[in-house]
Amino acid sequence: MGKLKVVLLFALVLVLAAGCSQKNDAEKPEEVNVSFDEVTTSIKEAIAKDLKEDGGVEEEVLVDGKLTYYMETDLTASTDDAGVAIWLEKMNLYQEKLANGLVIAAMMNVNADEVIVLEAKDEADVEALKASLEKELENQDQTWKQYLPEQYEKVKENIITTKGKYLLYVTYTNPEKVEEAFNSKFN
Repeated sequence: MGKLKVVLLFALVLVLAAGCSQKNDAEKPEEVNVSFDEVTTSIKEAIAKDLKEDGGVEEEVLVDGKLTYYMETDLTASTDDAGVAIWLEKMNLYQEKLANGLVIAAMMNVNADEVIVLEAKDEADVEALKASLEKELENQDQTWKQYLPEQYEKVKENIITTKGKYLLYVTYTNPEKVEEAFNSKFN
């Protein structure tokens, strides 16, 4: 009888250990197997398509991987680049938290369009990066509320979302189309 209790106790411990390990695996966030370039390319393609279909732009919009009406800033580039330094400062963004970061913004200062894609170095940095994006939304809100009311409407429809270590910020005429392109890379 004593041996039977030991065997049953051992079997119970194994069952409990297996159950606990399965629960811990279920709690882990799903690994994202998509590259930063795939995500940003998908977004640029969606913007180019939208500009042609809904924006009435006839000429080619996406040339050699760049949107012709927008400027791009690599947030992981040297801070000797004034553009990088300005973006980091105004968003209160710490470069050491970024694996990758890209700002796509309208070239003309009469257009509020901004798309920012960030990839955190570590999952623990996602909330701090999200706070930086919320800071940028505050900046845009202050600027466009007083400057051009029709552009301010875009700012009011801003989208900030995350998928694992990736973050997206969208102020755009059709922000849901950019969000859809972003989300499509994680399905």
